[in-house]
Amino acid sequence: MKRILLASTALVMSAGIAAAEPTVGGDGRMGVVSTDGGDVKFSSRVRISFTASGETDNGLTFGGSIRADNASGGASGTTGSVHVAGPFGKLAMGDVDSAAKAAVGHAECVGYTGLGDLNEIKYIGGGNDPSALWNYGMGDLTMYASVGNPNYDDAVDNEDVDMSGAVAYSLGDVGFGVGVERRGDMQTVAAGVNATLGDASVKLVYGSYDDGMAGTDNVDSYSASASFVTGMATFTAFTSGNSKGVDGQDHFGIGASYDLGGAKITGGFVDGDSLANGASFDLGLTMSF
Repeated sequence: MKRILLASTALVMSAGIAAAEPTVGGDGRMGVVSTDGGDVKFSSRVRISFTASGETDNGLTFGGSIRADNASGGASGTTGSVHVAGPFGKLAMGDVDSAAKAAVGHAECVGYTGLGDLNEIKYIGGGNDPSALWNYGMGDLTMYASVGNPNYDDAVDNEDVDMSGAVAYSLGDVGFGVGVERRGDMQTVAAGVNATLGDASVKLVYGSYDDGMAGTDNVDSYSASASFVTGMATFTAFTSGNSKGVDGQDHFGIGASYDLGGAKITGGFVDGDSLANGASFDLGLTMSF
């Protein structure tokens, strides 16, 4: 009887563990890349990710996610994230975006490596993790608020903390977002608009960054992208610019991908003022599993 009871207990415990078992996924890529006019080189990586979720007796949902290569940082909240959601919205903590970045984001990139992410504008948040991000949706309107880790450095008194607020609104196939970030005297104001028109989508993002230092100019930046899907192929192009230096910097990129089902053949080409020695390009295979 004792053995039967122990076996039954083990079965019940194992069933509970199986029900709460995280899901495993990941991504990979392999191909060739040339950066800033340099030699063609191999570029590959594989990343395994874990996602877990659950629900309390009173209906609150909770969960977390992390990549295997970031596991050590997950123990201190500097990588990965956990969240809880309910009638109050969703609160996430860890390596999370600022409110402004969550609401506005970036224009689309090209290439399977990102090719320097020249499509992106500058955001302040994310340097003092674990950070906290809250969002609450009311129909087509979503509100965001975020704050970086307060008192993150015990050796420094009254250190500046990242703070951000933003809103996003959807009107049919058109979306808008605007947000503000602050860290001490530094500030970023970002705004964006995106639209989906059948098989085509466009996005325009603008940001104004002020480093808070007297005698220096603000850096204004923008990026715009357009994508078109036909069959299994997607074509993307972007243009971006900023006011760095005397004359500023301008960039453009074009790319395409072909969906094989779970994997894509992807390539891109970018050029611009920050690439002093020549253009960058890549071509490879991306995988999701």
